[in-house]
Amino acid sequence: MFSLEEIAHHLTANMTKDSTMDTAQKAKIEYGLSLTLGVMIEFVLTVGISAFFGSTVYTLVIMLSALVLRVFTGGSHCSSYRRCLVFTILIFVGLSLIAKIIAANTPFNGIIEMFLFPAIIGIAVQGFMLTGIGKKFVTASDRGMQRMKI
Repeated sequence: MFSLEEIAHHLTANMTKDSTMDTAQKAKIEYGLSLTLGVMIEFVLTVGISAFFGSTVYTLVIMLSALVLRVFTGGSHCSSYRRCLVFTILIFVGLSLIAKIIAANTPFNGIIEMFLFPAIIGIAVQGFMLTGIGKKFVTASDRGMQRMKI
């Protein structure tokens, strides 16, 4: 697998090669690039996989609503980017499939099933991740993936 940190380092070095920026400023750029690239990759892969299952709209709404809350609350983390990526895909694609099945079997139409219900799921999953049980769930998932060599 590739290293986001190395990619961010090379991009930063190329972008700032003719600059008089100090090392601390370059490190901030490198860190920001690393985070941005990581989020972009997670987003594209998760949405791409959900498109395969026909649950793209659900995935987008769940992810964006969870992200809005996460920006203000933080949350648990996996111990590597690869495990974070797998965890993100499994959680958000899995939840979008559940939302799609529930929406297909309820009498609601339009906005409620396509946007409101998935938004509630996104906020609920992020809220869960903030609890002690949610943090233990993330930690246990991380350890399980470590045992599986992910």
